[in-house]
Amino acid sequence: MSDNQVAPIELAAVLMDAICTPAEREREAIKELTDHLGMDVEQVQSELVFLRAFAVDLAVATALGQDEGRDTMQRYLHQNWQRLESESGDSLADDLYERFEVYARMAGNSQPQPGGLRGAVGQVFAHCCNAGERAADMALLGGAMFAAFYEEICQLFDSVDLVISPAEESDGPNTKNGYL
Repeated sequence: MSDNQVAPIELAAVLMDAICTPAEREREAIKELTDHLGMDVEQVQSELVFLRAFAVDLAVATALGQDEGRDTMQRYLHQNWQRLESESGDSLADDLYERFEVYARMAGNSQPQPGGLRGAVGQVFAHCCNAGERAADMALLGGAMFAAFYEEICQLFDSVDLVISPAEESDGPNTKNGYL
C-alpha cells in the first residue's frame, strides 16, 4: 500500500482510539471547566465519548457516501463497540445507539436551529450532561467540540484511500439501526 492507502480495519482502530481516548490537554481543560461550572467531570467526559462517536458516524456517512468503504467502516466500528461492550460488561453499544438516535433526531429536525447542526448537537450535549442553568455554556462546548472533531474526521477521509480487500467486499454491513 502507498502512504495514503489504508485498510478500513486499521482506520476504524485509529478512529476508536480517537473517540475513546481524549488528549491529556482535553482532559485537563474539561476538568478545569467542570470544576468552574460545578458539574460532574465524569458525566461530561462520558458524554464527550458519545459526541465524538456521533461525529465519526456522521463523517463516515457524509464523507464516504454510499459506497463499499462506508459499509466496511461502519461494520468495523460496530464490531469495535461490541468488543468494548463485552470487555466492560456494560451496555455501552445500546447506550451509544440510544444517544445516536437523540443526536440524529435533533440534527434532522426540520425546524432550523440556532447555530445550525453545531448548535443542535450542542443543545443535545448540554441536555445529556444535565447542564441545567449551565446549558448555554455546555451547548457552546458540545457544539464546538462536535464541529472540530467532525471536520478533522472528514479531512482524514479526504486524505486517505480506503483499500478494501476481497474478503471485506464479500462481508455485508453489520450495523444496528444504521448507526456505526
